[in-house]
Amino acid sequence: MIKQILTSALVVLSLSLMGQNETKHQLSIELDPAPFILGGYSVSLKYSPDKTPKIAYMASIYQSDFPDEMLTKANKDKGWKDMKIKTSYATFAEFYLNKERKGFYFGPSVFWYNKSVELETTNSRTEFSTIYPNIRAGYVWYPLRNIDLYVNPWINIGSEINVDSKNEINGIEFESNKLNYILALHIGYSFNFKTNKASR
Repeated sequence: MIKQILTSALVVLSLSLMGQNETKHQLSIELDPAPFILGGYSVSLKYSPDKTPKIAYMASIYQSDFPDEMLTKANKDKGWKDMKIKTSYATFAEFYLNKERKGFYFGPSVFWYNKSVELETTNSRTEFSTIYPNIRAGYVWYPLRNIDLYVNPWINIGSEINVDSKNEINGIEFESNKLNYILALHIGYSFNFKTNKASR
């Protein structure tokens, strides 16, 4: 699935470059190490056209186990455990203060979670989906001169909302966070492209 997403992103990039005069674009790929450590993955593709150099758009696909220690006390007290984030998605918009697309940025993002969680008292699992709209802020830093490798620490704040009624077993509800935040550190690499449209 990741290979298909990468291929699709390159096709979209190629189409977006057509018909533009002497333009420069930036395509970046980002990885979040945390899900890999937890037995999953997180891959993001980011694109910024030269016509709007202070704006970037990103899409992510990710999957991860979720340690019981990170569950809220309310859900642990109800007997919930072993939450898994199945294949899920996110979209982002980033607004920078400079045309180099470096330093501080902010913008909205939306996460779509597909979750699976077990209720210990019944030894059964349920699967449900939530949506998490949020506001995000971060900082893109290129630590190595002449190498387009960067680190991107960020934080977001929002509210997670259930989109179905499958987040319960025997009337015991798994509660989503009404006020939530995420801290993350992405590692990325950027590629710059120039295109020339042949004159007629």
